Amino acid sequence: MAWRIALACLVLAGVPRGAAANGRPPATVSITFQEGHDSDIVVGLTFGLAISHDSGKTWAWMCEDAVGYKGTYDPRFAFSPSGTVFATTFNGFKAMRDRCTFNRISTAAVFASTDALGPGPDHALYYASSQSADPDHQIAADFNIYKSTDDGMTFPAKAMPNTPINWWQSLMVAPSDAQRLYLSGYAYVPGPGGGTVTQALLFRSDNGGSIWTPLPIDTSKVTLPPNALIDIVGIAKDNPDLVFMRVKLDDTSPSDLYRSSDKGVTWTPILHKDALISAFVVRAAPSGNKHDLIAGTQVLGAEISHDDGDTWTPLVNPPHMNCLVESAAGELWACTQNYGVAASVPSDDAGIMKTTDLVTWTKVLRYQDLTEAVTCAAGTVQKDTCAAMWCAVCAQLGCTPAPSYGCPVPTEAPVTPPSKGGCCDSGSGSAGALALALSVGMVLLRPRRRRKA
Repeated sequence: MAWRIALACLVLAGVPRGAAANGRPPATVSITFQEGHDSDIVVGLTFGLAISHDSGKTWAWMCEDAVGYKGTYDPRFAFSPSGTVFATTFNGFKAMRDRCTFNRISTAAVFASTDALGPGPDHALYYASSQSADPDHQIAADFNIYKSTDDGMTFPAKAMPNTPINWWQSLMVAPSDAQRLYLSGYAYVPGPGGGTVTQALLFRSDNGGSIWTPLPIDTSKVTLPPNALIDIVGIAKDNPDLVFMRVKLDDTSPSDLYRSSDKGVTWTPILHKDALISAFVVRAAPSGNKHDLIAGTQVLGAEISHDDGDTWTPLVNPPHMNCLVESAAGELWACTQNYGVAASVPSDDAGIMKTTDLVTWTKVLRYQDLTEAVTCAAGTVQKDTCAAMWCAVCAQLGCTPAPSYGCPVPTEAPVTPPSKGGCCDSGSGSAGALALALSVGMVLLRPRRRRKA
């Protein structure tokens, strides 16, 4: 552990002073458009959320406490046509219906590890429970996949594959077939030298999640070492049988993309990178031809394929991508590097950038341009906790708060030696939650395996 702490401190030395948040450099983790209304956007950050209701022209911030999570965990969001924002947390599946408060809507305080929103007309909502048994606290194991067809008001249907499982990693619904879902996870199995390792598992449902069919993985075609993780990263918009997956060990190791054109039964390798393929999009096929695929990384550029992944061409000067999504209007929005991390990941001077031609990238969100927190009534966590933190958050991001917050004029504080906690000590209190902290969980170094704490 000591070498990880030392490495984290060295990397943070390349981050602008005051720019670290919640133990990690500020970074954009996810971008989620409201289904059917692209002007409303929820952006997951390493220091909370940014929300826009005007296509990204203005943004407001929510802190982690408003959602109900802490630390290096990153919720997965869904944004339904009604305007409800759903979030996975380690304390249940939650919904924000009033633009201010996330309330738990799952039947119990289970660890909701992943979710998915299906296409119309019913826009079925799914979340996966990854709750291990805890006899001491009388908590039963729960690895069901829950389904709602009334915007998360009730979850009358649940099912799970008939196989041992310890974690659900990814879940995706086919855009052109609401009955087709793909699911990945892993189970702990005995390791070759003793102890346990994780074994990646893959499933498909053809009836809206009622029954899950195991998909055996041919290791002669798929490189799947012990402890590897599988993520379903894309499904063709016009073909539910054409699905793509990523195989990785962690966020710092090489990764591979695979394609299946037969519902996940067989897989063909299409791209290998000596870094995490952190961004991937399948675009609509023109006139029934093969699809355009875009795959991006933070450190090794991005590439495009015009033939379902058979061949690839590097993009010219792309930003350093941590995610990539396509809006209904066909714009590509990327999680990019607002500040950069030392020399390994240079700054893009924006936390989100977008493009229509993959040549010109427009800055959409710069953290230093944020001015306010989401406005909510007294008595809400967002008002009482998050808004009260906004002056400190802005000071660290380098932004200027709106005058209504009455923040003190920032002054350069004297440099002080680290406390006994080390160079990355987090301090205490809400301000300490945003100070330089133990950065093992930073975007480039931390594994993104979300096991229950």
